[in-house]
Amino acid sequence: MEEQNPEPLSLGSVSIAIGDTPPALFLTRLSHPSVFLCPGLLRDVHQSEHLFESDHQAGAWCKDPLQASDKIYYMPWTPYRTDTLTEYSSKEDFIAGRPTTTYKLPHRVDGTGFVVYDGALFFNKERTRNIVKFDLRTRIKSGEAIIASANYHDTSPYRWGGKSDIDLAVDENGLWVIYATEHNSGKIVISQLNPYTLRIEGTWDTSYDKRSASNAFMICGILYVVKSVYEDDDNEATGNKIDYIYNTELSKDGYVDITFPNSYQYIAAVDYNPRDNLLYVWNNYHVVKYSLDFGALDSRPGRQT
Repeated sequence: MEEQNPEPLSLGSVSIAIGDTPPALFLTRLSHPSVFLCPGLLRDVHQSEHLFESDHQAGAWCKDPLQASDKIYYMPWTPYRTDTLTEYSSKEDFIAGRPTTTYKLPHRVDGTGFVVYDGALFFNKERTRNIVKFDLRTRIKSGEAIIASANYHDTSPYRWGGKSDIDLAVDENGLWVIYATEHNSGKIVISQLNPYTLRIEGTWDTSYDKRSASNAFMICGILYVVKSVYEDDDNEATGNKIDYIYNTELSKDGYVDITFPNSYQYIAAVDYNPRDNLLYVWNNYHVVKYSLDFGALDSRPGRQT
């Protein structure tokens, strides 16, 4: 398909370009069952809480959306040495540095793309295109899956590098993998992964170059791509924003302009939690939380890929 660069349509705080079709957000209510109620279309992002400054420039932190507890999971990332997940029983213990337990993993980890989902840790095994499932209750590896054709180990990372080729995400519809392939010319590919069988249940090719993205996350089956400034950039012309979305339900994409806070200019992880509708962010040593505003979904047609 020939690439288009249409003028964006302004709609509140979101602007979107959708080619020669009638203006629309092209988003519809998902027809398949969701674990959580979809909050709608993302419209605004706000940095809402600064928890602390870590001693690692990169890492990730998250909660398990399928558990109602206050547990927080934390993994600072160092190349070739990351093999431990730390659990905290509450936000207060997390800020105070009082861990509940640590988990020694069976393999080292590439990147900051881990998630915890329904009592299990999912991560990218170092130097491979494999996803490992590690059961936090039994402390044993309970599965491993190959993401066929996925680029890995700094072939198609996010802009900051960090072996961030394969990024896991969770949303209202379950578990996702965000990566790139040579077949799709290094552009982002999205796959939905069954968290229990580790089988891929659907795959979508997008038109966004993964190495140009700072990070990405899923909400309601929709990919949101973050483009941000890094501290060593020669200029700030790229800005700090979400500039692309892809709807897996309709296989349609579009360009948006949603401001994305970037106080510390080194975004290494962005994880969405569908239970509290917040983003868990790691930005240049700083562990921060972002709140989100949503608008109504729109069912009108849009650009199809």
